[in-house]
Amino acid sequence: MPRMTMAALLCAVTTSAARIAGGSPRVLPIGPFCPFRSKSCSLYSPVDAGMALLSGESARLSADVARLSLDMQMGKEPDGERLRAVATDMRRAHSSWELLISRLRLSSDFQSREYWQLTAAHLREQGTSFDVMNGLVKWQTDAMLAFAEKRIPPPLPPGVDVSKLSSPGSGMPPMAGGMPTIDSTPFDQEAILGSEVVADEYKRLCTDHAALVSMGEGYSLFDPLGKIAFLDALESVEERWQIFYSRFELTGQLNADFTEQTQAFLSQMGLSVPQFHKLIQCAHDAMRGEAEEERDRAP
Repeated sequence: MPRMTMAALLCAVTTSAARIAGGSPRVLPIGPFCPFRSKSCSLYSPVDAGMALLSGESARLSADVARLSLDMQMGKEPDGERLRAVATDMRRAHSSWELLISRLRLSSDFQSREYWQLTAAHLREQGTSFDVMNGLVKWQTDAMLAFAEKRIPPPLPPGVDVSKLSSPGSGMPPMAGGMPTIDSTPFDQEAILGSEVVADEYKRLCTDHAALVSMGEGYSLFDPLGKIAFLDALESVEERWQIFYSRFELTGQLNADFTEQTQAFLSQMGLSVPQFHKLIQCAHDAMRGEAEEERDRAP
């Protein structure tokens, strides 16, 4: 029997649960919604704190750019000093974001790399990439500075779709705010403790998942086969979550706080639950592909 892919399993379980329960698919406690965090991705870690600061800066810059765009649409010439200030702030914020996202990409930690891959997959779904984003920000800031100094703005860089410029932005992707704050578990403790069998199963699942997260802190140091084995183990735990999760989906005993926190992040990203699960699978596929390429290059 051929091995079912993780994406197919995710689709089958969430669709089945929704059909039986009469509701919509629910997000699983995986990826950035994992209640267990590595040291690098823990709440208030240097990366988390940096991303939180950039999230606020991104919101402010988006509002500033929107006001400037509205003024220009109404035929008002924006103040040159204001343009220069916004362009400078945007360039500085984007440079800070590039530094932080590079720390995720180059980290030895699996969760950090997974979030970088998730962001890259999200950009691909939007028809763009980190390189295109960088070119776009440079063009936007150069154009704003040129306008402020009464110069001819530079031409669009190669690979930039002009239609993507219709919505003003801060120069950072939607996931620039970092991983969501998840301080709750998927299930109410009363529901778990109501059955000794269920409580034991839940404890084993949490223990195994937390152990994988801890092991993944040294992911970059694994040899190619070790990385592939780690991804296999992670998918095995995720499959167990699917089975466990679907059981409680039918009883209506999901934790309201966990549901609210995950849905808030998905709404901010403009993602449905199936789309999120697809992005997680794309991130894992990319990491598996890198490990396989590394294995094939080995002497």
